Amino acid sequence: MAKKIEKPQGKIVKGEKKKTTRRAKPKVEKKQEPDVIEVQMIQEEPKPEAPVRHSDRGALILGAGLLILGIILLSGELLGFPFGEFLWPFIFIVPGVLIFLSALSTKSRSGEGLAILGSILTMLGFVFFLQTTFNLWASWAYAWALIAPTSIGFSQIVYGTHKGHESMARSGRRLMSIGLTMFAIGFIFFELVIGLSGFGLDSFGIPTIPVALILIGVLILIRTFIRVK
Repeated sequence: MAKKIEKPQGKIVKGEKKKTTRRAKPKVEKKQEPDVIEVQMIQEEPKPEAPVRHSDRGALILGAGLLILGIILLSGELLGFPFGEFLWPFIFIVPGVLIFLSALSTKSRSGEGLAILGSILTMLGFVFFLQTTFNLWASWAYAWALIAPTSIGFSQIVYGTHKGHESMARSGRRLMSIGLTMFAIGFIFFELVIGLSGFGLDSFGIPTIPVALILIGVLILIRTFIRVK
């Protein structure tokens, strides 16, 4: 008798997908790449040598200025020319200018104080130079207004404008305006009215009081117009 060949019982129903066994692929561990962002941030950090460089620059400027001034004074002594009698005020002017320039180039918080110090020294030397050259030592009765507040206001104007501090520049303009007004009034009173240095209005036959009042009134009007603008 012929044997019946049995068909496999696993029938595939329409719409049902045939299940196939797949081998699981071995997981490959990804190597962690170095954090590039952190490296870039570290590279972009400011270098600690920057403040040292600025301080070195200021020291070099100050040292070079004092060296030049010393050479000039020594040359005058060796050649028999009395540089010291007229150029001794540069002992204040040269360091003052160098300190002021170094204050403009520095980024530290002490820049404003250095600028004020340099401006005061420079103005002090300038006043000494004029008084020595023209023998106007009595002018200290009113010339002090050029030292303070005029030179302080000047330093704040320049430093504030250079560093972008508008409030400091405005304060400097007010101080400088007050200082120049005080100096002008003192000059009119002590020199033109009293004749402190010998060239008063009386020596030229000009009425003292009326001219002095006119000049003071003009100064007040000019200062008022400047403040309004």
